[in-house]
Amino acid sequence: MLTRSAGRRAGTAGLGLLVLAAALAAGSPAHAQYGGGEGETVVETESGPLGPGDVDLLVRVRYAGLWEMPAGQLAAERGADARVREIGGFIAEEHAELDERVREVAAELAVPLPDRPMAPHQAFLDRMAGLSGQDFDLEFVQLLREAHGEVYPLIAYARAGTQNDLVREFAATAEEFIGRHMDYLESTGMVDWFHIPPPPGPAGAQSRFLGTQPAGLHPVLIWLILGAAAVAGAVTVVRTVRPR
Repeated sequence: MLTRSAGRRAGTAGLGLLVLAAALAAGSPAHAQYGGGEGETVVETESGPLGPGDVDLLVRVRYAGLWEMPAGQLAAERGADARVREIGGFIAEEHAELDERVREVAAELAVPLPDRPMAPHQAFLDRMAGLSGQDFDLEFVQLLREAHGEVYPLIAYARAGTQNDLVREFAATAEEFIGRHMDYLESTGMVDWFHIPPPPGPAGAQSRFLGTQPAGLHPVLIWLILGAAAVAGAVTVVRTVRPR
């Protein structure tokens, strides 16, 4: 007959295996990507559900416009290179158009927007205002190219996943504008690519459409571990309660 202490040890081992398997499943890339966070509020609107990611997109684009419009105006007035002055005018004008659109969408969806640049963005403007000549040109091109590169993937994610028609339409427009601005800035030949982050590695979430093997444990392996843990736990319980 299995002793009580041996039964406890076996039961503990079986429980540990179950906990390990559950932890692996919870920590898998697919679970991490699709698990919802607490406190995330989705509001139903006439144009579809409005989630936290949708609101974040509108706020970020508004923040971008609040400093990139005046940055473009500075470049149009103070750029040493003719191409930088031309690009500055393009960016200021087009960001004004995009800013008008984001305010319209936010008003329709009752999303509050900021009305002044963030402190780091204002610091960028102050720094550019103190530069001249080629130093100004290089600073303007680099700062705006890095900023556009950071917001571009956020817009693309929103465009791909939002369920709100208004946000989807706006994201498509914003993606077009931001992509064009990156083209403008890169056309100067002044971008320091050493400070531009490289593309991320292959996504970890399993996909039916992407050819890369997802990172982490395969879901089938996780289910096999869970099944083995369940069988081990059941056998342990039977042996513990039934004498030989």
